[in-house]
Amino acid sequence: MEAKGCAKPAVWKDARRYFYWALRARIARSDLLEQIEEANPDMEPEERAVLLDSLIPATDLSDNRALAEVLEQLDIAPTLVKLKADRLLDHFAEVAEDNRKASLDGLVRIIDSLSDDEKMFVQAAIQNSVRYSGKLASLAHQIHSDDIGFRSTIVL
Repeated sequence: MEAKGCAKPAVWKDARRYFYWALRARIARSDLLEQIEEANPDMEPEERAVLLDSLIPATDLSDNRALAEVLEQLDIAPTLVKLKADRLLDHFAEVAEDNRKASLDGLVRIIDSLSDDEKMFVQAAIQNSVRYSGKLASLAHQIHSDDIGFRSTIVL
């Protein structure tokens, strides 16, 4: 196999050690990929692998021991929280498009369960959104009133 270029030369006395660390690295990587999948099942396997690779600090990937130790110590909790939040927001946006009344009812129920500080945060976010929408509306009015030869409006 080595002569054909299909395998690397092996030192048999180190074979067990090599396979032990290779297996630990593979198991750690599989565990992390499984956690990412649980956080967002909609991601493709390739996307999960690319995401995990981007989270791994610079490491010699040919050194299975170093890779296994890095993967076992890797804290992906913040990434998992973000993935779950993004998935939840995407789902909520889909529901809001499909059934406005149900999404508003759900939003009211969520707001009722918030603390006073959280409600103030939501209120500030809504006010900022309204200001932004007002800027868009004034921009739409400018576009609409300009004598360019076409009319366009922005529906918010």
